Amino acid sequence: MFGRAISSLERKSALRIAIPRFIPKSSARNVPSRIIQRLNSNQPCRRGFPRAPQQPKRESKVKHTRWDPSQIQHARPLFNNDRFTHALRHKNTKYLAILIVGGSIVFYCTHIEEVPVSGRKRFMCFSEESAETEGLVLYQNIMRAAHRQGALVSQWDDRTRMVRRVMDRLITGGNLKHVDFEIHVLESPEMNAFVLPGGKVFVYSGMLNVTRTDDALAAILGHEIAHNLARHSAEQMSRGILIFPLRWALIFLDATGYTGGLGRILGDVGLSFGFMMPASRVQESEADYIGLMLMAKSCYNPEAAVRVWQKIDQSHKDSKQNLPEWTSTHPSDANRIKKLIEWLPKAEEQKVEAGCTFAAQYQQDFQQVLKSMWH
Repeated sequence: MFGRAISSLERKSALRIAIPRFIPKSSARNVPSRIIQRLNSNQPCRRGFPRAPQQPKRESKVKHTRWDPSQIQHARPLFNNDRFTHALRHKNTKYLAILIVGGSIVFYCTHIEEVPVSGRKRFMCFSEESAETEGLVLYQNIMRAAHRQGALVSQWDDRTRMVRRVMDRLITGGNLKHVDFEIHVLESPEMNAFVLPGGKVFVYSGMLNVTRTDDALAAILGHEIAHNLARHSAEQMSRGILIFPLRWALIFLDATGYTGGLGRILGDVGLSFGFMMPASRVQESEADYIGLMLMAKSCYNPEAAVRVWQKIDQSHKDSKQNLPEWTSTHPSDANRIKKLIEWLPKAEEQKVEAGCTFAAQYQQDFQQVLKSMWH
């Protein structure tokens, strides 16, 4: 039995390792031809099937280099004179320049509008809502600082009531009831007053010490309201769009070394004295004119505007704050007074057209005297 078991194991192992040397044609359909050729040949058959040839490894696109400070110091600039010259001489550069210049001209011409009352033409690409958003941020900062310093005057104070009284007449005379004005008086010796976009009115107590009367205060508030009527804040924002490409061009020239690093500095000085400041003086003079017409329509005496600016001029001379006009964003006091005197006949015409009779004017003056005696 032991011999039969061994012979049985030998037969099974022989069957497992036996490889036919010939494959019939009936069975050759499902066998690859190369295997049939190898089995029918007299060569010894190797175990397993041949492996497919391996594909060569692709080189990685990411190259790793060691940090070498000396190579960084001697590295070539990303944009040099040769590349700049090549870019200028490229065949498509002229078409790009035509597209940019043409588009800029079209954009500028389609955003020209006329200022109310004065009729001046100006470039405007920002809406009043954008200016009001900027004004809201400034308003919040001013109110926080006023509360922190305790400089906010009570709404029941006589000075606040005076400002509100004058504002009510100016709002009625200028048909500005659609604007939500908010009045605040700040305790400060500074002679200043302003109206933020959106109708936030701020008057410093130092200005009230100069004006004293309703007519004089109407001249100051009329000027500040005029800035809002003419949308001067949005115009200043639009003006920044015009100089933005020029600033970047100067920064680029500084980076390439053409201007020696002085292009932006000299450019800012030139833009300030040659463009920004003159434009600001035009706006201030325009606000003087609109404000004078506004106070005349509100039945205030326009001559009070001349007198209040004479007081301010004298105050500036006493404090030695008179600067040359070309170094300031505001016209000189002397030029302001001269212009206001020239506009007085036009203001008187506006006053007559508004129906401000002599009797009504005398009545207002009498009421003002009584109020000053009462206080």
